[in-house]
Amino acid sequence: MAFDEFKGDFAPLVRMVHNHAKNRPTGVAMRQKEFGIWNEITWEGLQEIMQAIAAGLVDLGLNTGDHVGILSENRSEWVQAQFGINAAAGVVVGMYPTSPAAELEHLVNASDTTVLFIEDQEQLDKIKELGDRVPQLRQLVIFNPKGTRGEELLGLISFDDLLARGRARLSGLADDLRARQAGIEPDDTAMMVFTSGSTGLPKAAEISYGNIHAGVGVARDVFGDYPPGTDVLSYLPLCHIAEQAVTVINGLAQQFVMNFGESLRTITLDLREVAPQVFFGVPRIWEKMQAGVLVQAQTAGQIKGPMTLMALKGAQRRGMVRRDRWSAGDRMAHAFWDTLVYRHIRSYLGLGRTSFAISAAAPISAELLGFMRGIGVNIREAWGMSETSGVGTIQKSWGQCDGRIGFPVSGVRTRIAEDGEVLFSGGTIFKGYYKNPKATAETIQDGWLHTGDVGREEADGSITLIDRKKDIMINAAGKNLAPAHIENVIKASPFIKEVVAVADKRPYVTALVQIDMDTVRLWAEGQGIAYTTFRSLAEHPNVQELIDAEVAKHNRDLARVEQVKKVWLMRKELDHDDGEVTATMKVRRAKIYELYGDQIEALYAP
Repeated sequence: MAFDEFKGDFAPLVRMVHNHAKNRPTGVAMRQKEFGIWNEITWEGLQEIMQAIAAGLVDLGLNTGDHVGILSENRSEWVQAQFGINAAAGVVVGMYPTSPAAELEHLVNASDTTVLFIEDQEQLDKIKELGDRVPQLRQLVIFNPKGTRGEELLGLISFDDLLARGRARLSGLADDLRARQAGIEPDDTAMMVFTSGSTGLPKAAEISYGNIHAGVGVARDVFGDYPPGTDVLSYLPLCHIAEQAVTVINGLAQQFVMNFGESLRTITLDLREVAPQVFFGVPRIWEKMQAGVLVQAQTAGQIKGPMTLMALKGAQRRGMVRRDRWSAGDRMAHAFWDTLVYRHIRSYLGLGRTSFAISAAAPISAELLGFMRGIGVNIREAWGMSETSGVGTIQKSWGQCDGRIGFPVSGVRTRIAEDGEVLFSGGTIFKGYYKNPKATAETIQDGWLHTGDVGREEADGSITLIDRKKDIMINAAGKNLAPAHIENVIKASPFIKEVVAVADKRPYVTALVQIDMDTVRLWAEGQGIAYTTFRSLAEHPNVQELIDAEVAKHNRDLARVEQVKKVWLMRKELDHDDGEVTATMKVRRAKIYELYGDQIEALYAP
C-alpha cells in the first residue's frame, strides 16, 4: 500500500507495517548479509517478527510506555526490535555501540531504560562493568549470544529465544497487543534520540509518533518518484536520527528495501553489491570516496592516469557550477567524459545506480560537493537535527538553489531571528528533552525551535548556514569568524581528515590538523618515507611540508582574515574514548582546546 492510501489518517509505524504486509506480503522489506549471502525478509515476514517480539516483551513484563534501549551496530534485528518495541507500545531508546561504559551509564539512567537489547559479548561486558549503577535496568536481550552461555546477568536471553517465547504466547496476548497498538496517540513518544553531547552530556530528545507521521509526509514529498523496492543501504548508526529518517521512516513510507551489510568493515563491498538508488552519506564518507578516486588516478598507468586526472579536473570545474547554468560545451564535455571515465568511477564506488544522494549531519565543503557532482553523483545537501526529527531542509536536484542547505521541507516554517539564529516550526519539531524542562523551554519558545545555528535566507527562499551560534569566533580585531567554514575549506585536501580552527581573541587563525592516514600513508610510501606509527608519520618533516602546502593551496579560497597562518599536526587520531569527539565524531572544541592548550599557545609564540 502506498502512503497515499492512508488518506491523511494518523499512521504509526506499526500500522504501516501491517498495511504493507496486507497489500504487498511478498514484497521485500529488508535484506541482511551474513557470511557473504543476502537473506531477504518480506513485509509479511517482518510483520510476524514484529508481533512476536512485541508478545515476547509483554510476556517479560513490559508495560505500555516503558523505555527499551538498543545497543548495537546496524543489523536487521535492530529495526525488527524497534518495530516490536513500538508494537508493544514501548519507547525505543537508541544508544551508540561505541559508547564506553561510563557514557553508557548516563544513557541508560537518563532515559530510564528498563529493558536493553545488546549486540554481543562486547556490550555485555560493559553492562557487567556498570554493576549496580543502572538500578532501573532489569532485562537484557542479546542479538548474538556467542560466548555468553551460562551468563545470568539481568535475565539475559537471546533474541531468538525472545522470538520463540513471543510466538508461543502470541495467540494468548493478541487482544492485549491489539489494544496497545490501537491506543497509540500522535503525542505519545515513539523513540528517544540522544543529542551529540558536543558541549555537555547528551540529552534524550523525545520524538513522538506524530513527529514521525509528519516525517513520513516529508518522505512522500521528497521521494515520491521512487517506487516500492527501491534499495537503501543502512550503515550509519541507527540510533542517529538522520539514519532513522533516511532508512527507517523513508523505508516505511515508500516501502524501500532496507539493506544491512555484514559489518562496517565490509561497507565498500556491500555498497557495490547493493548499488542503492538512494544513498545517504556524511561528509567523511564523501571525503573518503574522493580521496580514494584521486589516489587511484595518481597511481594508474602512464596513459590512464593523466587522462583520468584531466577528466577529474574538468569534473571539479563543472561541478562547482549549478547544472542549470551549464553551457552547451559543459554538457557535451560531461557526456564525453562520462562515457569514458565517470560512469566507471561511480560503479567502482557503488553509486552506479544512485540517482538521489544525500549529504547531511555535518557541513560539507563546496569543493567536495563540486567534485562529486562533477563525476555525476547527484548529491543534495540536507540539514536536520534530532529536535527536527531528522528533517529540516534539502537542496533541489543537483543543488540547484542559492542556499547551501536548500529549502525547508514540506510542512515546516522557518524564520531568521534578529541575531541570525535559524528558527523552525512545524509537525516534525520534537516534544522536548526527557525530564529536562529547563533545556526544553530554552529550545522551544512560542512554538519555535531555536536551532543554535546561525544562517541567512537567500533571495530564492533557500537557507545558508554559517556556523553554530556558540562556535562563532571573534578575533583580536573584533572580526566574526565561522570556524566550520574555515575547516571545511581546508579539509577539501585529500590528505587532511580533521581540522580544528583557533582564532577567538587571537591576532590570526591557526589550526590543529589531523592527517588522513590512508592517503598520507600512500603518499609517503611513494616518496620512500619510512614510518612505523601514526605519530611517526605525522612528525615527519616532509609530511609537515605536505600539509603546509595543502593549507596554503586552500587558503586561496578563504578571505585574508580567515586564512590559516600556522598549523600543528596532531600526533594521534581524535578519539571518542578520550573525550575529543562525540559518538557521531563531532569535535568537542572545548575539550580539544583544553587538551592541546600548550600546542595552541606555541602557534602564537613570537
